[in-house]
Amino acid sequence: MRFKRPKKRILFIILFLFIALTAYATVALANSNTVKVNARAVNVRTGPGLSYSIMSQVVEGEQLNVLEEENEWYKVRISGDHVGWIASWLVDNTEISAATNQIGTITGKKVNVRSENSTSSSIIGSVEKGTQLTVLFQQGGWTQVQYLNQVAWVSSDYIKVTAQGKKEKAATTVATEKNAAAPIQTITIRSSGTNIRQKPSLEGEVIQKADKGESFSYLGTEGDWYKIKLSNGSKGYVANWVVDLSANKKAAPTARVNSLSEATIVIDAGHGGKDPGASAPNFYEKEATLKTARALADRLRSAGSNVILTRSDDTFISLNDRVYKAHQAKADVFISLHYDSTEKRNEISGTTSYYYHEKDTELAKTVNRYLKQNVPLSNNGVRKGNYFVLRENSRPAILLELGYLNNDTDSQVVNSKNYRSHVVESVYQALNQYFTP
Repeated sequence: MRFKRPKKRILFIILFLFIALTAYATVALANSNTVKVNARAVNVRTGPGLSYSIMSQVVEGEQLNVLEEENEWYKVRISGDHVGWIASWLVDNTEISAATNQIGTITGKKVNVRSENSTSSSIIGSVEKGTQLTVLFQQGGWTQVQYLNQVAWVSSDYIKVTAQGKKEKAATTVATEKNAAAPIQTITIRSSGTNIRQKPSLEGEVIQKADKGESFSYLGTEGDWYKIKLSNGSKGYVANWVVDLSANKKAAPTARVNSLSEATIVIDAGHGGKDPGASAPNFYEKEATLKTARALADRLRSAGSNVILTRSDDTFISLNDRVYKAHQAKADVFISLHYDSTEKRNEISGTTSYYYHEKDTELAKTVNRYLKQNVPLSNNGVRKGNYFVLRENSRPAILLELGYLNNDTDSQVVNSKNYRSHVVESVYQALNQYFTP
């Protein structure tokens, strides 16, 4: 019997080592499939893309197990054993890239963008106060940024660099008509689906969702959060960057958009499907408008805007349905994209900005000013256009003709990535200014 004991001990040791190694391998595998959230708050969506609805949020520093990857999105497991999708560029990324990490906000009234980090280098454009640019690098009083799809430089004196997603603290008082500070009395929600939480933190349990324009009594401030009184008498917390303030209980303010990141923008790619639009030698208008719409949507989404495309592929959409989408979304801006044509070849060239309702004149003028400044074609100014998508649209709406496809010069450049980048950056900067108080 005593000769068999060592064998049992050896078998036990081997079994223990096998279990330990298996556990180690499991832990190592889990760690190799774990990512860390870098942004302040990251939306968890029901599918791999911005078009999917938001199901939850995760916060900076949180570690998540990755189950699979698709189209630069990670499928992850979150609290409560739920599974959702997060953008890969918002986790485990220490580099500064076009999609993430650091954003620079222009602080000067009008700042030159240069080809090199020197005042003697050539000026390739200018940006207005409030414009946001992706920051690549900072050195010697200069900041390297992405501008019009290229690397450029601005003076560090005129740009404020912050981590993407970081919000400025809102003031705890609002101005009255006499410009005197008055205590906050009412909090008004800017966007439908806003979370009301049990405690002043993104980790707080969501106890209610509020609609756009809904108002609550203000009870106090805790950090970046407002304590509010709910309709049932209970108390909750709402983030200060998603609400408007009022000092008058009797006249709650109408929820308004104060920045591009808060805006809902409907982008209408003209024509589509059985309606090809104007024809160039090598492409149709419907193809060029869709490429432009997609590029513009990507740029605006990177700034935090809620962007809706009337069509995302080669599908025929009626004019009525295009307007309906703007009304349904309660769009803050509707932009219809087109490329023009005339009866006589080479009769006219360049871009034109159209509006119909007088209230939309300012929007059209603002966008046209940036197109004139940045787009390498002639500019035909702002005009009133009796187009269905403008005339029947109760939302702020403009229509942009971005070149003439039966003009030899225009048709050679308008369907290029470089030209689209100029159009996109022009519209982005214009909207950024339009939404800035």
